Amino acid sequence: MSNRAVDVLSEFIFNTHYQDVPDQVIERASDCILDVIGSAVAGHTQNGTLAMQSVMQKHNQGDLCSIWFSNKTSNVISAATVNAMAATSLDIDDGHRMAAGHPGVAIISSAFATAEETNATISEILCAIVLGYEVAISVALSRHSKYNDSTVSGRWSGIGACVARSKLLGLTNSQIGNAILIAEQHAPRVSSAMHHGFAGSDVKEGIAWSVLSGMYACDLSVNGFKGYPDTFEQNILYDPQTIKANIYNFQAIDGLFFKPYACCRWIHSAIDGLLTLMCKHQIKAKNIRAVEVSTFDRAVNLGNHLVPTNEVEAQFSIPFCLAAVTLKGVQALTPLDKKLIGDPSITKFTKKVKIKKNLKMEEMFPAKAPAIVKVEHLDGVNEIIIDAAFGDPTNPMTRADLQDKFAVFSKGILSEKKVSSIIRIMNNFSRLRNKTPTNLFNSIRSLK
Repeated sequence: MSNRAVDVLSEFIFNTHYQDVPDQVIERASDCILDVIGSAVAGHTQNGTLAMQSVMQKHNQGDLCSIWFSNKTSNVISAATVNAMAATSLDIDDGHRMAAGHPGVAIISSAFATAEETNATISEILCAIVLGYEVAISVALSRHSKYNDSTVSGRWSGIGACVARSKLLGLTNSQIGNAILIAEQHAPRVSSAMHHGFAGSDVKEGIAWSVLSGMYACDLSVNGFKGYPDTFEQNILYDPQTIKANIYNFQAIDGLFFKPYACCRWIHSAIDGLLTLMCKHQIKAKNIRAVEVSTFDRAVNLGNHLVPTNEVEAQFSIPFCLAAVTLKGVQALTPLDKKLIGDPSITKFTKKVKIKKNLKMEEMFPAKAPAIVKVEHLDGVNEIIIDAAFGDPTNPMTRADLQDKFAVFSKGILSEKKVSSIIRIMNNFSRLRNKTPTNLFNSIRSLK
């Protein structure tokens, strides 16, 4: 066998089957599915989602696969792209701490649409999803920061979509490797995103588009299209040894974080810190004079608009998110309440929030996304360090927590009966490994 990184990856994908994956990884993959479905429930009517749906259905006809919670269908790649857009639109999808990006939406939307196309079993779906996480995150971890310093998830999330589809389609070893190369080279670069602090655009991190390019990479490979063969061997953009070292150990899913609030993950430590101080010291919102957030550079350089003009700007604003939870409670971000945009009381509070870079916090990133929060109020000054927000691998959300999150974000959209039904299906998902997930697919096709 060749020792090129892409060949090691393709061999791993081709030869790994459901029984090779540890049970605890399979179970956590089921949790990931529930989290992505819940993210899509909350985001399925967002403007970006509806625009993507309209365009995809106009230019890509077909009725094979479901557009979640819409009663509509499209061809396999278009359906997966729209579903990914829904699930990423509110910024509540999973992410990987060290990869500093979001893998799950791309992988699971691709796997589900392809599974509808191929009539795959639950064991085949779960295996494909796990492999998608393993390979995409291995590539993300191997990036050389000097030449590949962007944290835009779309640059590598499509590789996960490609892997999941490749496995479910039963591509050959060589076809899988070539598909991965094509997916990497056709990935959306979203070069200006970081200059905008990720704010103000439905493009966000290009995750949905990476699903389209990643899935097409599989079909292109089958038809003989070739990618640059030594993409991972140049030791310029990627370290091939790191890619090879990070597979076969099934640790990718263990490094995931899950998000209780619908905003950028880099803001969550600041939210947890402020809420903890307010609770511990019984600080009332009306008595807060100033809030100082000392954090790492990437968080400092988010959009951080004091007066965001839309939901995407709000999702990437530390001052807005802190003002929202302080004045309105955590329900203001579960999901983000767009009625608060332009609210005079929120705007007044955002001006009390100061953000500054802290070298100690910077040294901890990306293993952690920490913040020091200092609150000045009528009765004094209090300070706290949060180095692992709720949902981080070292401060994890349990299956029960994720089920609660699903119920919260589905409230008012799905009936309580439907919420309970989907949770029950996912609780038992892996136990039905030899069956096709007909009940789950039927449950997520519509709101009824």
